[in-house]
Amino acid sequence: MFVNMAVLELMPLAIVLHLTSIDLDHFPFYYLSGTRRILNSRVKPSSTNARREAYATILHSEDVYVCGAIAAAQSIRLSGSTRDLVILVDETISIHYKNGLEAAGWKIKKIKRIRNPKAEKDAYNEWNYSKFRLWQLTEYHKIIFIDADLLILRNMDFLFTMPEISATGNNGTLFNSGVMVIEPSNCTFKLLMEHFNDIRSYNGGDQGYLNEIFTWWHRIPRHMNYLKHFWTGDGEEKKSMKTRLFAAEPPVLYVLI
Repeated sequence: MFVNMAVLELMPLAIVLHLTSIDLDHFPFYYLSGTRRILNSRVKPSSTNARREAYATILHSEDVYVCGAIAAAQSIRLSGSTRDLVILVDETISIHYKNGLEAAGWKIKKIKRIRNPKAEKDAYNEWNYSKFRLWQLTEYHKIIFIDADLLILRNMDFLFTMPEISATGNNGTLFNSGVMVIEPSNCTFKLLMEHFNDIRSYNGGDQGYLNEIFTWWHRIPRHMNYLKHFWTGDGEEKKSMKTRLFAAEPPVLYVLI
């Protein structure tokens, strides 16, 4: 595949790796006088198996992210996706909040949460190994997992053509588990459950553990999972670039954390 290096130089935020694994038709960027413009925002069919594909998220231990999950569901629908929306919830989420989640479009799946054996009691990461329950959604062939506090800006259905695990890079060879493509499998779930007492997570949570299990993963551009922060420590050039990204219409970024 021929890649114009002049074009790559105008993509400071895109991690352009594994280009042969990504259908570049889904990234229809055109560059004119240094300005990024989208010529065609139409989303092409991502697969022929839409009934067995879903977006999924999880709520456990507290209901503080319910409003975020409702906003996430609405943003997915506004992006044009018609895939199923599945949310895993445990017994701590009340009926009142479950009704609100259902009204937003989520299909509710009740789960028994999974404790992180390395976490301290009542710590933020005490129950985040509950994310492993995603691999039990075997009625689906592919899942795009998103954290419940994310906002979807552009249709991401084409990610259903990507293999497990596809995610954005977090730091060097590590991936970020906030947005990732997975393939549900009871065998994988069993593997995850069998080793969490033996494997040490580098960050004490599910992300570090999953990076130890899935050492071979597929990188997608950073535009797919972008951290919005308030420019602390950034120079003027970087602040200006981020302002353009966040204000772009139509959006350039796909997801904001």
